[in-house]
Amino acid sequence: MLRTLQSHIFKQNMIKMNTRYLWQWIDDTFNCLDDDRIKEIGPNLACAEWLMKNGARVKWKGCKEYVSHYDCLPNPTSIHLKQFLIEQVYAGKEASISHIGFSYFKNCTNISKIEFDGCDSIDNEALSKLNILKDYLIALKINDCVNISDQGIKSLEQLQALKYLELKNINALSQPEIMIDHLKAKLPECNVQYCSNL
Repeated sequence: MLRTLQSHIFKQNMIKMNTRYLWQWIDDTFNCLDDDRIKEIGPNLACAEWLMKNGARVKWKGCKEYVSHYDCLPNPTSIHLKQFLIEQVYAGKEASISHIGFSYFKNCTNISKIEFDGCDSIDNEALSKLNILKDYLIALKINDCVNISDQGIKSLEQLQALKYLELKNINALSQPEIMIDHLKAKLPECNVQYCSNL
């Protein structure tokens, strides 16, 4: 009886572990860079496809509303593709974008604002890869992203074009005051706001 119970518990744990790895594999696959697609439709549309495929939203330059559904993307055969330029990105709790796909941001030179709001797939490595947008990103909001620590926040010092940085509920910071002072010194032109729910 005991062996049967142990075997059953072992099998349940293996299923849970395999399920976790399966979802990680799916997330990684959906975040892989597709160079051929970028060449085919351009960096902005390919980046928008990647973001939406992973649950994020984009706002096109000159538009008021965010777009979150694949069906709202322009036809890839349209001659007007170059007019679709990503200006803002929002990734909330439902998004699964990760550092693996951040190379899609390359050559998206109109992205000026990004917001990560409760996006668990955003981690320190993802924040360090934002350096791809260091010359263009002027506003960044990070709220309640549990996989971000001192290392990721410190990497934001490379974003020299930032004018506004809002950090909320980043609970893994070991010494928040010291880190915020460091960012303020490294980004003197940036309005750095920090708020913790602790």
